[in-house]
Amino acid sequence: MTFNQRHFERSIRKLTGTAISDYSMIKKGDKVIVAVSGGKDSIVLLKILHLLQKAAPVDFELLPVHVCTGFEKGIDNIISWAKAELSIDILIINSNISSILETSADPSKSPCALCSRLRRGVLYTFAKNIGASTIALGHHMDDIVETFLLRCFFTGQIGAMSPARISDDKANRIIRPLAYCTEDAISSYFSFFDIEPVKNECILRKDSKRHLIKDYLKNMERDIPNIKYSIFGSLSNIDMKGLCLRD
Repeated sequence: MTFNQRHFERSIRKLTGTAISDYSMIKKGDKVIVAVSGGKDSIVLLKILHLLQKAAPVDFELLPVHVCTGFEKGIDNIISWAKAELSIDILIINSNISSILETSADPSKSPCALCSRLRRGVLYTFAKNIGASTIALGHHMDDIVETFLLRCFFTGQIGAMSPARISDDKANRIIRPLAYCTEDAISSYFSFFDIEPVKNECILRKDSKRHLIKDYLKNMERDIPNIKYSIFGSLSNIDMKGLCLRD
């Protein structure tokens, strides 16, 4: 392992461990389903959770799962890598998500939100069937900040992705252990992995509003280098008296 690789691994591992501790994400005896899309973030999440599992003071189980949408290519390489590198088997769950999107998605909008909800539904069903209640997703700080801005700009709401929350049906706990990690740090660490991420070739996908927000943030970072950290910090430092709330 090179010095740079060790540096990024230690940094991401520390930030992930801190997030898990701050939000009490994982407890003794938990069965943690790890959603492995095959993208950089989910692969890094699996690797870091595997490292933490071996060193954690409490025992917990990791259950990596890939929900097959029908659009991805290269997941077999990820499965082989996980087996060889981590001695972990990734369970493949087939779905008819691509067919549902082709018939139900609004052609004037990005299908990403609907696809995400459908994949989440598959994971909830799987969790119920095996008696698990914790689902780990690979969202990072950039995802959380971007979601906050998306909701402010396009829906008139204040909200984002919580690092840990209970699902609406109260049956599952969603955790995001990479919440304190930036996309750049994750990509830098992933660059040392000898593997290509899954390619999603969704024929329905158009340029999304999230790409627009990413561009806005990049432009603002030139003048405010720490803007992502400031926005992320503000989500847990709310001045309720300063909001336009009605009785």
